Amino acid sequence: MKFGDRLKQERLKHQLTQQNVANQLNVSRQMISSWENENSYPDIDSLIQISNLYQLSLDVLLKKDVGMKEYLKKREVLAWIKPITWFTLAIDVIFLETV
Repeated sequence: MKFGDRLKQERLKHQLTQQNVANQLNVSRQMISSWENENSYPDIDSLIQISNLYQLSLDVLLKKDVGMKEYLKKREVLAWIKPITWFTLAIDVIFLETV
């Protein structure tokens, strides 16, 4: 089952509206909708709150969801690349100043 579908299923199972969940997680209702429609994914703190709210392990929430795995891998790669980007930018600036 996809992550967004799992979120919506759990929300409905607990008889909560998107607004109820948003209030409990201190986010907007639009954010809950975005997560359920997989237009975006929650950060790790929100995932933990969702896990607690629905009384599900993170494993159950995330398991077998390709979209979430891709999102997390992309963030991991971007975090790894960021220092390299700054380093190459610094080299470019130094090179341009010497020309």
